[in-house]
Amino acid sequence: MRITVLILLFCFIGPVTAQEKTFIWADDQDYAPYIYVNAKGQAEGIFHDVMVAVFTKMNKSFEYELYPWKRAQTIVASGQADGMITIPTKERLEFLVASEPIFESIMKVHYNKKNNKSSQIAGIRSVTELKKYAVVDYIGDGWAESHLADHNVIWAPNYTSAILMVAVNRGDIFLDDPISIKFHIKKQIEVNPELTEILQLIKRGEHSIVSTPLCLLVRKDSSHVSMLKQFNTTLLELKASGEYKKIVERYVH
Repeated sequence: MRITVLILLFCFIGPVTAQEKTFIWADDQDYAPYIYVNAKGQAEGIFHDVMVAVFTKMNKSFEYELYPWKRAQTIVASGQADGMITIPTKERLEFLVASEPIFESIMKVHYNKKNNKSSQIAGIRSVTELKKYAVVDYIGDGWAESHLADHNVIWAPNYTSAILMVAVNRGDIFLDDPISIKFHIKKQIEVNPELTEILQLIKRGEHSIVSTPLCLLVRKDSSHVSMLKQFNTTLLELKASGEYKKIVERYVH
């Protein structure tokens, strides 16, 4: 299910002064429950709500633009946006600076229970063990591009498509955060009840394979890069106050 229509969403927080430019955040339109476009065409997710809360507390303005993930990264890399929220890979940190983690993503293997290798897949403990299998991932996943370069990867056009590929046994494994996959499956069933049977074939492995931080990454040449110190302090305050926990609980049950 390749998305060909560009979606732009804007959110303005607080007054914009002549002295201060608005921070522009570009991100993924299909990474629920972290950041995504809902059925009404509006942005939702943990990242969205955290950014609104933090920027409001800092009394700073920002705009957000949601695209297919590969496109969002290109926009940040070309300097059309100041930052994005994702995993701080070595390649990204060549031109971006990372904030404190907004969320810690713990990845597990996900597979189709009808796969004839399901019993072996369920017990996988390391990334190295994935080499024996066809791994499904989505275009623009920087972590996979860095860590699975020598693996057999089948690239889906987006996150939702990757899940559907596993559901129909096109590939053996999708390695990702159970929170996101569970959320996607639930939403897909709500929208497309006819997919219930195949989506319920997806199971997850027993072991946590890798833990990755999801951070706000800001361009080193952005006029907002110095803001990260205040962003980090405000984010930690949000977590300490309990407000962060309430945001996460809106999406994770």
